[in-house]
Amino acid sequence: MGRRSRASRHLPAGGTARAAERTLDIMLAFLREGRELGISELGRTVRLPKATVHRLVGVLVSRGFLARDPASARYRVGLTPFRLGNLYLAQTHVRQAALPIIHELARLTGETVNLNVVVDRHRICIEKAESNHDIRHAVELGRPLPLYAGASGKVLLANLSGDEAEAVIAAGINRLTARTIVDPARLRRSLAEIRRRGYAVTSDERVEGASAVSAPIRNGTGRVVAGLTISGPTYRFTPERVRRFITLVLDGARRISAALGYEPARIPRARAR
Repeated sequence: MGRRSRASRHLPAGGTARAAERTLDIMLAFLREGRELGISELGRTVRLPKATVHRLVGVLVSRGFLARDPASARYRVGLTPFRLGNLYLAQTHVRQAALPIIHELARLTGETVNLNVVVDRHRICIEKAESNHDIRHAVELGRPLPLYAGASGKVLLANLSGDEAEAVIAAGINRLTARTIVDPARLRRSLAEIRRRGYAVTSDERVEGASAVSAPIRNGTGRVVAGLTISGPTYRFTPERVRRFITLVLDGARRISAALGYEPARIPRARAR
């Protein structure tokens, strides 16, 4: 059995779901009151014993959801909710900008088109338009998937900071198919090539029989905030179609980036291969 984290050992007995519910009640108390609160006030507000509130608040402080004022011994909302709020706004903004282009590319290519972002060292799909072919690449919204395999993940991994990318690699690379790159040195070379080209193309790396082409989307500061991907069965990704998909996905990423305030001319275009 795995060891519990230091913070989780402070959770009261009686079930994880109940503890989670009580913890959320504490956070919602700050939303209702709109000010700093002490342990006694929180206990009265959420109708829990002071000892229970103290343990739960300790967990929230350890995760950055709350912060303690040493002078007053009262608590206020920490930086983690602020970061989550920024993530929500960023994802909502990029999704709105990308949605018409996602559907346009799906119509032009007949393949699945999806929008992916990095969350907690994984990539998740936040929007998609699926192919109308009977045989198609099905993408599940919100499912955490590895960054190190497949064009959708690798185009994001290639554009993380050096420390962030190394943390993903250090966490472990699992062989998902015969073509998954599991050697860290080879993976770093592959990521460097993706940065040089400005797009990623993979076949059978994460899912056997599936191929994809992906390009990065940048915000007004130039930071990569998402990836635009065309994916489908490998047998339909012929060299001729892949070349066309590269042009389309780069143009789509350029237009989305422009809508987010990025200078379109700075997005790399397809190169002859």
